[in-house]
Amino acid sequence: MNKLELTYTPYSLQLKKPFQTSRTIITERKGFILKLKSQTSAVGIGEAAPLPDFGSETYEEDEKALENFNLSLRIDFENLEESLEENLNDYNSLPSLRCGLELAILNLICNERETTIPVLLKRNYPESILVNAVIGLSTLEKVGEAASDLIQKGFTTIKVKVGRDDFEEDLKTIKKIRETVGDNIKIRIDANAKWEKYEAREYLKRLESYNIEYAEQPVKDLNDFLFLKDKTKIPLAADESIRSFKDAEECVTKKAASFLILKPMMLGGIIPTLKIADLAKDNEIETVITSSFETIIGRVGIVYTAALVNNKLAHGLGTADYFDEDEITDPFPVSGRKILLKNR
Repeated sequence: MNKLELTYTPYSLQLKKPFQTSRTIITERKGFILKLKSQTSAVGIGEAAPLPDFGSETYEEDEKALENFNLSLRIDFENLEESLEENLNDYNSLPSLRCGLELAILNLICNERETTIPVLLKRNYPESILVNAVIGLSTLEKVGEAASDLIQKGFTTIKVKVGRDDFEEDLKTIKKIRETVGDNIKIRIDANAKWEKYEAREYLKRLESYNIEYAEQPVKDLNDFLFLKDKTKIPLAADESIRSFKDAEECVTKKAASFLILKPMMLGGIIPTLKIADLAKDNEIETVITSSFETIIGRVGIVYTAALVNNKLAHGLGTADYFDEDEITDPFPVSGRKILLKNR
């Protein structure tokens, strides 16, 4: 039994420029930097960055739980993933806090044992991860400029936010981007559940000629996914519909989507996310790991998750440029369209 000592620091960071989706405009991120210290004086760092608009608990709920923190580790290293899940069961209703505590514990153990998270979890990972670029809701002129700039930087996959009040503007946006980037660049669209199922059927039909890799969360729930999946040639991807293993299990069992978009900060951490990714892979469903606009500290855990999923898809990890974090060195910067992982 190892009693943990917790200290935490609230933070609030402004984005360099607002990021607009069909659901909200993100202008700042608030959260907590967590520091756990064990009885051996080993230290582990993590981050809890709730995002209630996208399915997490609130900032205030995390703050209350942190004020009353009490945890003693009981680790079975032969069954580490299951053991950590059991240790953190009390935080299952607070996925962002659970994510931060899990990362801090993993870092603490790695520091005690002088190892890395992939080695600790006994999972293989590639030498690099592909990263997709993102274009938020913007004017047609700015969208074209952004797409051109991203191609010059080397990106080969672009995720585009859609879900404007007037779909014709969405259509013009996708047309403009496809004309700008050519036929060899992958385009993903994300409506953040804005469309009703009959709207989605019509809209996706009109977008089919633009060679869309997948449509992320075009509708609100899995029943709408089931209605839609046989009515469009564009593969569907579930994001907001997946906020627990139970959600994922239902989606996979019903074959409601071809892709799962998994955010560790919304799902409780690396281990719960990998558990869902394993289930998806066993059922021939692809997984994309995505950041939730964390700081560098939390984003390290998201990068490790994408690495341990170990597939060839581009993941949503390119959010570092949205913040000024000059005081912290990013161990996993995006270079071109990749994050290098060798010897990490």
